[in-house]
Amino acid sequence: MSTSIAESQADAPPHHLPAVTTGGDAWYLETKQVLQEEMDHFCGPPQPGDQTPWQTRADQARLAGLCLSGGGIRSATFCLGALQALANRRMLGEFHYLSTVSGGGFAGGWLQTFIRQCGGIAEAERQLGDSGNEIFAKLRRYTNYLTPEVGILSRDTWAGIVLYIRNTILNWLLIFPLLLFVPLGLLAYRTALEAASRSTLWLPLVLGSAALFVATFSACTLLPSHRPRKGELTAYASPTLIAAGIIAPTCLWALALPFTLRALFEQALPVSPLSLCQLGVGYFTVQVAAYLSGLIWQTSKGHPGLWLYERNVGPWLASSLVSATLISICAGLSIDWLVGDAAASFDAGRAQVSQILTVAAPPALIVIHLLQSVIFIGFRKSAECADLDREWVARIDGQLLLAAVGWAGLCLCCLILSAVALGRDDAQLPGLFSALGALATGPAAAVLGKQVFARAQSLAAKGRMDDLLMMGLSGMAAVFGISLFALMGWCLGRFLGYVHDGWGDCLLPRWTQLGVNAGVDCGINPYGMILIMDLVVAALLAGAVWLFGRVNVNRFSMHGVYRNRLTRGFLGSARTRRDADPFTDFDEADSPRIAELGTEKRLLPVVNMTLNLTDLLHTEWAERKAASFTATPFACGSAILDRADMARDMPRTGGPRGAYIRTSEYAGMETRGDRVSAGKGPLLGGLLTISGAAVSPNWGYHSSRMIAFLMTLFNVRLGAWLPNPAVARRDDLKLAKPANSVLALLSELGGRSTDVRQAIYLSDGGHFDNLGVYEMLRRRCARIVVIDAGQDEKCTFFDLGNVIRKAEVDGLAKVQMGEMRIRSRSTIEREGKRAGAMGYARGTITYPGARDAASLIYIKPSFLEDIPAEVRAYGTTSTAFPHESTANQWFSESQFESYRALGFHQISKMFGSQLTNLSEWATYLDNEITRRPPE
Repeated sequence: MSTSIAESQADAPPHHLPAVTTGGDAWYLETKQVLQEEMDHFCGPPQPGDQTPWQTRADQARLAGLCLSGGGIRSATFCLGALQALANRRMLGEFHYLSTVSGGGFAGGWLQTFIRQCGGIAEAERQLGDSGNEIFAKLRRYTNYLTPEVGILSRDTWAGIVLYIRNTILNWLLIFPLLLFVPLGLLAYRTALEAASRSTLWLPLVLGSAALFVATFSACTLLPSHRPRKGELTAYASPTLIAAGIIAPTCLWALALPFTLRALFEQALPVSPLSLCQLGVGYFTVQVAAYLSGLIWQTSKGHPGLWLYERNVGPWLASSLVSATLISICAGLSIDWLVGDAAASFDAGRAQVSQILTVAAPPALIVIHLLQSVIFIGFRKSAECADLDREWVARIDGQLLLAAVGWAGLCLCCLILSAVALGRDDAQLPGLFSALGALATGPAAAVLGKQVFARAQSLAAKGRMDDLLMMGLSGMAAVFGISLFALMGWCLGRFLGYVHDGWGDCLLPRWTQLGVNAGVDCGINPYGMILIMDLVVAALLAGAVWLFGRVNVNRFSMHGVYRNRLTRGFLGSARTRRDADPFTDFDEADSPRIAELGTEKRLLPVVNMTLNLTDLLHTEWAERKAASFTATPFACGSAILDRADMARDMPRTGGPRGAYIRTSEYAGMETRGDRVSAGKGPLLGGLLTISGAAVSPNWGYHSSRMIAFLMTLFNVRLGAWLPNPAVARRDDLKLAKPANSVLALLSELGGRSTDVRQAIYLSDGGHFDNLGVYEMLRRRCARIVVIDAGQDEKCTFFDLGNVIRKAEVDGLAKVQMGEMRIRSRSTIEREGKRAGAMGYARGTITYPGARDAASLIYIKPSFLEDIPAEVRAYGTTSTAFPHESTANQWFSESQFESYRALGFHQISKMFGSQLTNLSEWATYLDNEITRRPPE
């Protein structure tokens, strides 16, 4: 990653070339083409024959960017005051870019909408400067923008409650049918084992042996030292081929062999040792046959490796014999332990065998099979690729062991725990209440998840994490998951019935029970009836998944609820005339399309979001778990994406080329038949909501898969799934939703989001860069003003350090900060003037290949000594001011006005009396820092 972005930008083709990459399709853009178009927007198209790269043009243009940070309503109100101060000095037009994140986007969206209403930046500056307080009057109605009508009995409060409950239920209609497939499959497998008899002795044995043969043959032929070579390179096998050819067949064998064990038990009690020895003999025969088949196949193909087979035939035979012997011994000991000589208790014995075989047999068989590879690798004679072979086998064994542990864990939850805690008559009622109590830990952990992770920045800045809180939260998630699957297993077991102990209480028709309970031979196989019912239930669940899987997962998360209120509060209040519904106060025209903005050559909006990469295919981003994703009036996409057709048609010179889509053609349509929105692109309100989606199951470096499961289940979801610009089909790119809602929701449940599937998960831009500076450094801005209103009461500058580090690692720029004259409130109150607090700092930016250094002005809300009296008065009521919790999104009038007035005061104070433009500002601030040293 350290060179990929820099290299992908360095070798830009002549700027006058059309922005196309494949087949003349102007939909798709690379990073360099997006930046070239932005240079055309600011500087005009180049002259014919001018091949000046965009980097040089950007350096010559001395671009300026204004960055408004994340921080919820706190950041929005402080930034509003700062924007008013800049408008007073007629300096808004000095900035080429307006880069926003999360709460800063609320203020930035308000400004963009207001400029659009005024017809231009100049008129907007005049009105803000002359009558700023009147302009903000309408906005003050929505200081509590989520529920403007406060109080537990207000209509807004109860509308929010109903929306949450309704959307959560709609999500459960898809989630629970998916989850119920797990206990249903285990119950069906157990019932099928009970139905096994002498007539089913050979079929599972043949199928299992065939699967084992395929797995062993594939392992022999795909082993690195056995593969053919192409010149100096080895023809490596893909992970998909390994999963399909080795892992899946091995698991199928482990699931099939218990049917043979069950059928042997059905023949007679006790089971004869000779019958059990047949299992070991069959395993040894299959292993030897597969090994020899690999030898013959590779010899016929002329592949090298014949000598390896011959040298290692001894270790293979020995390891196969050990595993075969263990299979026979363990099968005999297990059945003898379960049943013993108590042939009279035949029904109880068969119930025990089925239960234990379901839980323990598949994992035990996989472990015994893995033991063979351990012995073989230990005695195998060295080969040319010995180290690679050992790593390769270990990776496969690890995946098989994970499958075994997962199977055993789910069986223990869905079958054993549900039977022990809830299966007995004397334990059902207290057990049920205990399970429900354990389930209550889920919502608690989901709600607490945001609170705990919100502290990650300050904790990380101190060099530690709150391990106790994290362990407690993970423990709550584990208890909830276990209780949930146990309860689902018990409920399904009660519905489908169990042939022995609980048969009489099941909910199946009584006539299906006659074969066992009444001892009547009515020609009905009760196990067959249960299996039929399993299939019926599975069909119903599949139908529910298909039906509710067509629902837009974005529409019924809390994303839509959040978007509507954010749009009404900030974008709607910037409009001079609204046609709002009198009952709800919502107006569909409040949110403009982002493609309609940026008509002037200043304040081009850049909305910063986070592309989550929690399913780590990029190990170098194991800490980040995310990348930058932006939306501008021209294009939407990310520089880390890479279209496969681009890579085929053009030789790669470094890392990803980037994948962007024309904004007018991306994620603007609700459905395929939405002709009203076709060709218009996404709404600004929707993008600002994603950029502010701080509470999301996948959220960059905060992500935890256990917490993601709970947050998704309880609909604590503000992020959104959108089409992947690098992968999605052209028709799907137009939709503001994933093409497959089921896969998207499963990925969200598992905390697995990546950049190689049809849909990507976008969340708060602060989960990657909370300042909006990263993309300004990509654009080589010569002057960057950053307003950092993130929660940082101790002034640890976590967000600033985060973006400086990432920019340097990615090869965008090197930033060196000067003296940090920013102090915490406690320091200012304790030391007074001696603290030397000024509320801002300045840094120097060095871009690769640039001649001149660029400047960065960094501003942070500070409780300075000369703040206005009304601001200080509010500060006495809140010791956390001006860094109150981001979780507080319900501001009062005094809070709103205090933050806005502080932003206005702090920015106004930074201007000299003769200051007229942005170029002079950096010099003036440097002089101020020098002139006013700490006392």
